[in-house]
Amino acid sequence: MINENLAGTLVLVLPDAENSPGEKKGQVGVLMYARSETENYVRFPEGGEAFYPAGQVLMLKDKQQVFDDLTKNGSSMPLDDFKAMYKIMLLQDRGTSQALYSALAIANDQPGVQEKVLESIHPVEKQELAKTYGR
Repeated sequence: MINENLAGTLVLVLPDAENSPGEKKGQVGVLMYARSETENYVRFPEGGEAFYPAGQVLMLKDKQQVFDDLTKNGSSMPLDDFKAMYKIMLLQDRGTSQALYSALAIANDQPGVQEKVLESIHPVEKQELAKTYGR
């Protein structure tokens, strides 16, 4: 089930989204209504609305996750990716909508960090396997 508390969240339409309505690929918008895995309404600042599957709409990961990734893997990543992740983390720390918009724009421009700082609005839940015992 989609988290209904996401309404109003700034999101990025997947840059390589297939069948993107209105050619809004790679643009930042506001998630207006998270209805289901296949229908999520996004409104764009320059005008227009479109709906996308949840997998094509990305939001920023929690800033603590970004910080943890930087501290663990920062020395082994390319310098440009490190700088981009650091800027994104600082912008997230500001917490304003303009700062979050800028953070999403940086993530869009740096393909090397997208996987590290972005996640789907509908993350795949990990299923716990129940251990069964037989006689």
